[in-house]
Amino acid sequence: MPGQSVPPETAPSEGQRRRKRTNAYLSMWAIQADVSTLAVPLSSTIALPNIAAVVGRAKALCLCSLKGQGLTQHEVFAFADAYEVWDHLSLVENDYVLDPNPEDGVDRNFAWRSEGLWVLLWAVNLVRHLGFPDHAAEPAEAVRLCVEELCARTGAAVSLRPPKDVLDGADVATCLDAVAHAVAATGETPPSGMHPGVVYERQLAFAWLVSVPRSL
Repeated sequence: MPGQSVPPETAPSEGQRRRKRTNAYLSMWAIQADVSTLAVPLSSTIALPNIAAVVGRAKALCLCSLKGQGLTQHEVFAFADAYEVWDHLSLVENDYVLDPNPEDGVDRNFAWRSEGLWVLLWAVNLVRHLGFPDHAAEPAEAVRLCVEELCARTGAAVSLRPPKDVLDGADVATCLDAVAHAVAATGETPPSGMHPGVVYERQLAFAWLVSVPRSL
């Protein structure tokens, strides 16, 4: 009506813009899912872990993956001591690396920690792109990058990606994890060849990076 004031448009928040990008990414991979009820990641002012913490966590994931792939207990202790890993293991991981005879299937589950390691290597710019989670990363390459590149660098030689980039990745990982759980509940085939194991481990790693509570 003439003379009636029109309320100004409310600018979308950073989280809303991020979720729109995530939805566009999911659509590109023919994934149709309602993720509107998921918590939108925080703003880019969030404080990410420092480099020392990320390096320590990467070494912990590396050790768990190596043990899962067949590292002996002597080799486990040698790696943990040489790279000062002990303080960076979660309680569950600590119990696992100390167990000389894990139950059936436990080694296989922890071997997947290489996928979380890949995320942390991406977070410190040693991996250029994560890509769609339809296949596993090469465990040997993840270990090589962790030991020969990440652990060998110090100070300014290692830098984290900007918080915005990490939060973008975390939002995608959160949504894909929700899709994977929904599909698993119905027994359907994951869309676009999505690999549930890769999705799960990526989500764990991103949850740690942005401090989203979830069991490790």
